[in-house]
Amino acid sequence: MAVALAITAAAAVMAPTPASASAINTFCTLSVRSPMPNSNATLVTADALVNCFGGSANINLSLDLIRDATVVNSAFAIGSFGASALTLAACVPGTYTASAWATIWYPPGNIPASDSIHWQTPNVTISCIVTPTPLAVANPGSQSTFVYDSDSLQLAATGGTAPYTWSATGLPTGFSINASTGLIGGTATRIALSTVTATVSDAAGRSASTQFTWNVRREPCPRC
Repeated sequence: MAVALAITAAAAVMAPTPASASAINTFCTLSVRSPMPNSNATLVTADALVNCFGGSANINLSLDLIRDATVVNSAFAIGSFGASALTLAACVPGTYTASAWATIWYPPGNIPASDSIHWQTPNVTISCIVTPTPLAVANPGSQSTFVYDSDSLQLAATGGTAPYTWSATGLPTGFSINASTGLIGGTATRIALSTVTATVSDAAGRSASTQFTWNVRREPCPRC
């Protein structure tokens, strides 16, 4: 399902000044990804990542997920060559930001000896509204029934917003459609080639249709 958002993705990278050539050359970067909803807009997530290059360091990483200026969840991680933190909260419409702090202690002889890095992403507005996929009816293909025989056909719809309501025109004489389930059934009472139009409507008032033929024919040898 597609998610309707008013959101501007953002990522930030900050790094301390690399060590001089004569010192231990370890440095770390902090990147923070802006809050975003998951695929069905039930959760909002944000994450932060520290990567260290040239050697190890002692890292403390904390990350806050903030909605409308209030912290709604936090995460903490430690590491040496890197650290990552992920925080999430139930998707509630609002203005979100992610704020991360990384405190880094480099090995003896490194310049600088330590760093404290903070980054807060720009505000993003998340609506938490799920836009249904387009409503569609699966075409069942051509149908064939012998006259005076009973038959049934289950129609299927995808997308839209349930519950569905079904209707059909051009059904063979003796057949009808269940408006709630989309099941066509009945007993053929007249030989004819019919063009059936099946229509489904969803709870939001959208509709979709499909057409197929239904041939009611005489059995070649009814007494065989």
